[in-house]
Amino acid sequence: MTGQRERAIYIPSSLTMESRDLRVNTLKIGQIARAAAVFQYNRIVIYRDQQHNDSRLISLVLRYMETPQYLRKALIPRREELRHVGMLPPLRTAHHPTNSKSESLKIGEFRVGVVVESVGSDSGVWVEIGINRPIPLRTESRYSVGQRLNVRIFSQQPLAAEPVDQKEIPVYWGYETEIAESLEGSLASFSERGGRVALASRRGKSITPELLSQMDVAGGKRNLAVVFGSPARGVDAFLSEQSMDRYEMINTIPHQGTETVRVEEAVFATLAILNLARLED
Repeated sequence: MTGQRERAIYIPSSLTMESRDLRVNTLKIGQIARAAAVFQYNRIVIYRDQQHNDSRLISLVLRYMETPQYLRKALIPRREELRHVGMLPPLRTAHHPTNSKSESLKIGEFRVGVVVESVGSDSGVWVEIGINRPIPLRTESRYSVGQRLNVRIFSQQPLAAEPVDQKEIPVYWGYETEIAESLEGSLASFSERGGRVALASRRGKSITPELLSQMDVAGGKRNLAVVFGSPARGVDAFLSEQSMDRYEMINTIPHQGTETVRVEEAVFATLAILNLARLED
């Protein structure tokens, strides 16, 4: 999790239920990943829908997209479900650098790395960070080969890095993906941590500047979770009436011209509107 406030997107495991075409579903999941990156949401939660559970595919594609290109071969095993990921647009976030030249790395620069060699404190740890060779890691901790971590360049001659806590990274650094068995339970836990929950629904209050202000999310001052229903059922179908009363139900497309709005469309529309409340950041 980044040093920013927690901003989470909740999507159902039935996101892909409308099609059996892997290509179509891969593109749909890719749009969720792009929305999270564009609007700087650092957590995507897939909650279980008993009608259709495609959590494995959704999670796999989301994790693939979030992983820097130079680490995918090491961290994401080749699987049939990933056959169409080559069509997906890159995230182009700060942790997906396009520069692969070691001589252009600057002191203080952050990178995502993977441990390629770890033989104890005597010989040290070596990490792959997307340049032409692994570099040494200055650390007293033990790391396992294949472990992902964030690093900061502290020396150019010789080139070397040190591990860094993600909270110390001052820019958006991607999202984590999580699978929740219960939407109700996951949101209750989020609320207990002081977060604000917004339910995106056609039955909600039409969004206005006044409502955005009342939601108290301006300037990123509070953790925020935005919840979306399934292609077949609204978000109210997954929560008890008691839970519904605790959370803010909003309609971000009050004058829709189509009979239905697809989940991925609702995600982009809703996050774009809520992004207006972050102008004070």
